Amino acid sequence: MKWSLIGVLPLMVLMFAFSVCAEPLSLSTLEWPPFVGQDLPDQGTTSARVRSICAVAGMDLDLSFLPWKRVLMDARTGTTQGYFPEYRSVDREKEFYFSQAVGCSVVGLVHRRDVTLDWTRLEDLASYRIGVVDGYVNTEEFDRLVDMGVLYPVKCNSDELALRMLEAGRIDAAVMDRAVFRHLSGRVASPQTPSPMVFGEKILAVHSLHVCFPRTPAGKALVERFNRAIVSGGLALICASEFEAAP
Repeated sequence: MKWSLIGVLPLMVLMFAFSVCAEPLSLSTLEWPPFVGQDLPDQGTTSARVRSICAVAGMDLDLSFLPWKRVLMDARTGTTQGYFPEYRSVDREKEFYFSQAVGCSVVGLVHRRDVTLDWTRLEDLASYRIGVVDGYVNTEEFDRLVDMGVLYPVKCNSDELALRMLEAGRIDAAVMDRAVFRHLSGRVASPQTPSPMVFGEKILAVHSLHVCFPRTPAGKALVERFNRAIVSGGLALICASEFEAAP
């Protein structure tokens, strides 16, 4: 017993030293299960990955869960040091440094089970009421067509609200991540019946998810430190085409 305690004590000292010396990193995020969520195990799959990367980098992650627009505002004003998860986009990269990938997101259209969407190109969706979450990046082409006035999406405050609007017939489809749909559809549907919505077969995009840091000297130092930890910790992730085919 004495020798086992001798072996354990140095480890306990190291763990205590890390908890004391680790530099805090304040990031904001949203409720977007199963990727992030305050009440989820490990606060979500992506939160767990970001926390593991922070540990390698010698940082202690401090998460704030906020509405998405507030997430962006706090990162822009310096209230937090950054935010996640974010899709890559030209507009966002003008404001933020993007980390290496910390997750993958398969995006498509959710629609009612009894409705068939007839489209080949995104332009064909112009006649449909397509729900999008206000402030989200969707896909580069989809957002370009919105800016051009070809598509007129219906803005929603959350993915869950989009599903409720879809179920009520107020929209025809909603742009959504597949994992998010699967998580939320069980909550929206009655326990006695399957979800009246389905995730469409056509995939709009397979996005990588990133942590974003402001385009400041401090933000640049943080993203470089974060990315070094991804490499040194063997935590690199590639969002490849197999995510599209995943059941």
